[in-house]
Amino acid sequence: MRGKTIFLTTHYMEEAEELCDRVGIIDYERLIALGSPRELTSKNEVKNLEEVFIKFTGRKIREEI
Repeated sequence: MRGKTIFLTTHYMEEAEELCDRVGIIDYERLIALGSPRELTSKNEVKNLEEVFIKFTGRKIREEI
């Protein structure tokens, strides 16, 4: 689907990794990471997007905020 943008909001990082070409991670109303799932994981030397979130925020997604 070229030339189309679809916004998907989810707390399931596995879902975002599988479905999205580009991901923005937002925490406390701030964009803290932006890029393809592959870019974000390799640039931050982690295995998946959940680990990217943990690296930037210091907490797991499933923890209460």
